[in-house]
Amino acid sequence: MSWWTYINGTIEVQPMGRTQAEKRYILETVLNHLPLVTGSEGDMNVYTIQKNGTNSSCSCDEYGDCTNNLTDSYGCHNRKRGWLRVQDEYILVVNGAFRDREFSETFREFMNWFCRLAKRVLIKDILVGIYGYDKEYVINDRCHYNSPYSLMNEWPSWCKESNGEPCWAEHLMWDRAKDSDYPMLLAYKYFDDPENDAEVERRMEYLYSKKKK
Repeated sequence: MSWWTYINGTIEVQPMGRTQAEKRYILETVLNHLPLVTGSEGDMNVYTIQKNGTNSSCSCDEYGDCTNNLTDSYGCHNRKRGWLRVQDEYILVVNGAFRDREFSETFREFMNWFCRLAKRVLIKDILVGIYGYDKEYVINDRCHYNSPYSLMNEWPSWCKESNGEPCWAEHLMWDRAKDSDYPMLLAYKYFDDPENDAEVERRMEYLYSKKKK
């Protein structure tokens, strides 16, 4: 006779990112680097769902430019009155049936997975049930600002809540030029900015000189 445990539920998260594509990329990269919740016949499944609509907007794109890629309230491209609209929130659906696992094993593996997730993306809500043969546990938390799960979140280095140390997901965002929204490399390519040029060339020398050795 085999032991079985089960997980079913949803987690609402808010990843970092300046565009929808960047948010999705960061969230998927975070998920791909979390520890597994395992069973002898299959691991936990995670399905990513972007919420409908948008909940934030900006009058310029991620580079600080007003372009005709932005759309107005009618969905038409409009350079003067356009907006970059994004949806900040995603729903993760978690599901699994784990053979040859007792409740304590699955509970420990899931909490390890979830706490790592909570450090790397902001948790907004969780409702997840973990079930075994003779035991079950439901995690149900709206995750307000002072919730233990919200407090696990590691803020990026530019936020006042941070201790100045980069968070895990921060390396997935490109470095901006000083006093600009433009990426350093694009500013180096297109603009005459001696300070930025010098910094980019210093970094390129650091990276490529190592490869030559």
